[in-house]
Amino acid sequence: MKFRRAVAMSLFRMKRVRAGSLALLLLALPLSPAAAEPLARDPRGYLASIQPSSELQEFLDHTVDALEAADPKLRKTDVRIALLDMTHGDPPLLAERHGTTPIYPASVIKFVYLMAAYVWQEDGSRRIDAEMDEQLTQMIHQSSNQATQRVFARLTGTEPGPELSAAAYSVFRERRLAVDRWLQTLGITDLHCVNPTYDGDGDLCGRDKQFLTDRSVRGGLPKRTGEFANRNAMTAVGTAKLLALLATDRALTPADSATVRQRMRRDPTEQPHLAHRIAGGAKRLPDMEVYSKSGTWGPIYADAGIVRHISGRQFVLVVFTAGQPAYRGDFIADLTYRCTQKLLMPAPK
Repeated sequence: MKFRRAVAMSLFRMKRVRAGSLALLLLALPLSPAAAEPLARDPRGYLASIQPSSELQEFLDHTVDALEAADPKLRKTDVRIALLDMTHGDPPLLAERHGTTPIYPASVIKFVYLMAAYVWQEDGSRRIDAEMDEQLTQMIHQSSNQATQRVFARLTGTEPGPELSAAAYSVFRERRLAVDRWLQTLGITDLHCVNPTYDGDGDLCGRDKQFLTDRSVRGGLPKRTGEFANRNAMTAVGTAKLLALLATDRALTPADSATVRQRMRRDPTEQPHLAHRIAGGAKRLPDMEVYSKSGTWGPIYADAGIVRHISGRQFVLVVFTAGQPAYRGDFIADLTYRCTQKLLMPAPK
């Protein structure tokens, strides 16, 4: 009997040793890219680490106040700003003015759909073929609304057409929320990106209009007349957070992040109208690169982008302005110039 017990205990110890050795071996093996990547990116953790900075806030307030004092039209304009300083490593530092108040983003939203196209390709749900690639170029570089409609249709698996029955509309409605669901996985809940952009020449009709008037969808920005209760909406802070993930390769692989940034590269010598936007302000100084998307529609004049020095130091700036009459001055460029001087240029000796 004792002999049997001894043999049983010996076998039990051998199994434990083997199991422990196997566990140690598995821990020693390198994680697969699929398993390691979420830990490496950790977008939620990165965004949660963002800290308000009293020094940066003082700089932003003083700068905006000075620019407003010199610009009577700007003083009559609603301004929403977010500035993220990433020049000193982690955590990023934040300053903002009305940066958590949502606003209609106009074409700024198109960079969100550009990023989503590459996320969808990375997870295997969509492929950027030659046709899609050309549509992305037109959406970002020419800011084509027609191209945006085609890109958004492919991202969400929805197509324009006549109004839908209740059952069919329920499926359509759920699909139109796909980009918002992706943003929420990143920890961003204050961007409402559920519609393409329209030219207003009859392209907004049928099921698109049915969705835009749907008051049951949370997060929409209603028109003052109340006709469209489910318009796109973005905050300056939420927009800056998504751009920070793009700048630091946390929303996409490093290769895809670089591709998206290159598509968003802006140079006012190639596109002179950008002299009044972020690119125009940053390029007043040497050795700067800008990756941005601007927007202009009715009362809205906006830009959102990454400003990067050749050394790799960088910041994110988002500016939305809304005015009646519409503001079309140099505020965005002037603010960018002063931010670039402050954050990226070496201090005088």
